[in-house]
Amino acid sequence: MVLDFIILIAVAFLFSLHQICIRKGTIEFDVISGTFISIFTTAFIFSALSINRMYFTAEFVVFMILAGVLHFFVARTAFYNCINRIGANLAGPLSATRIYFAALFGFLIGEVISIKIVLMTTFIFLGIVLLSNPKKGVRADFAGIILGIATGLTAAFSSVLVKFGMQIYPDAIFGSSIGYLSSLILYPIFFRNIEFDLKKGRFFVLGGIFVGFGHFLRYYELIKMPVSVVEPVFSIYPLFTIILSYVFLKEKEIFSLRVVLGTISILLGINFYFL
Repeated sequence: MVLDFIILIAVAFLFSLHQICIRKGTIEFDVISGTFISIFTTAFIFSALSINRMYFTAEFVVFMILAGVLHFFVARTAFYNCINRIGANLAGPLSATRIYFAALFGFLIGEVISIKIVLMTTFIFLGIVLLSNPKKGVRADFAGIILGIATGLTAAFSSVLVKFGMQIYPDAIFGSSIGYLSSLILYPIFFRNIEFDLKKGRFFVLGGIFVGFGHFLRYYELIKMPVSVVEPVFSIYPLFTIILSYVFLKEKEIFSLRVVLGTISILLGINFYFL
């Protein structure tokens, strides 16, 4: 149990390192080209991990393609553009609202709204309000806020599709490789003039490595431990992001009491769901 807890803390730390790398990458390189490089990196990692795990049925493949395109193509593009516009400090907690949207989708398919859902909604809404006004006299970029929330919404819907896919064949690593490869193929179709320069996009490569292994360890823990343990520990990553961005991006990020309180409010809201 102690080792599992340490691994989950490591997962949260890896996701925070991923955000710091992407923020540094957006300062030096085109965000669309960088997103493609990040997807390429994680597609390579998960494809390598999927050797000898392959399983094909039409229904499984369709679910994982759709889930992957939503998460790795749509949500990741939105998230990286969100980081580019408002910084890693604000983007992280906004994208973490995916659990709120997952609960909302659950309600739409017949699950009961409880007091903990109401509390979760209240704390998350308060956190978003605080993050949208991160500093006295400073308003966060509206498009960036919308992109962060859209990341959470899209990732949550992707999780619903993953759930259906995992009921057919419970291998999240191979399923993710299908999603990553599908997104990698689609990206040049929708975005022209991608610059595939690994030297210029080195921070996106590094970010892809961090998030790739973070996902791998998260899936590993989800096999062994309940979601009610994994997700609350994993969801602390925005706090790590604030600490790391203060160390590595102090001049590029917004630091204020409102940012800290907004982040904590969203994290409290997320964790109410698992009480």
